[in-house]
Amino acid sequence: MHYLHQLELYKNEKEIIALQNDRLASEVNLKNKELATITMHMVNRGKLVSRIREEMSVLLKKTSLSNAGSEFKPILRLLEEAEKGDKDWEQFAAHFDEIHHNFLHIIKKKYPILSATDLKLCAYLKLNLSSKEIAQLMNISVKGVEISRYRLRKKLQLDTATNLFDFLISVTT
Repeated sequence: MHYLHQLELYKNEKEIIALQNDRLASEVNLKNKELATITMHMVNRGKLVSRIREEMSVLLKKTSLSNAGSEFKPILRLLEEAEKGDKDWEQFAAHFDEIHHNFLHIIKKKYPILSATDLKLCAYLKLNLSSKEIAQLMNISVKGVEISRYRLRKKLQLDTATNLFDFLISVTT
């Protein structure tokens, strides 16, 4: 009789653990979706701000008013500041670290030589974003992303045979 009771308790405990694991998996899934949403919002916002700045620049070149350029300079400066988006990055980094087990903190500790820009690149690469998406988020060209990847490999002391994405996945595991 005692054995059956123990078996029942063990079975119940096992079910509780399974339910907790399901709940945790659902929470992680939700956080990943939130992070993906934030990332795509940042990409789209960056594209929009970039496009507005380009359109304003074209408009300024077409305008023949002598003082129009000086009147639009503050607006162009605001758009440039919006493209930098440091507050967005801080929010993104907090969500990212929460979901990816303090990845940014761990990689910074392992590789103190990494700059803030390198850490951004690592986060975006870990999300498996394309070079085009990364370029938009970092407000650089696609060629600039390729150069940044090359420099990151050097700082991480990786050979060309090592897949950067796979390496970044393995950093926290």
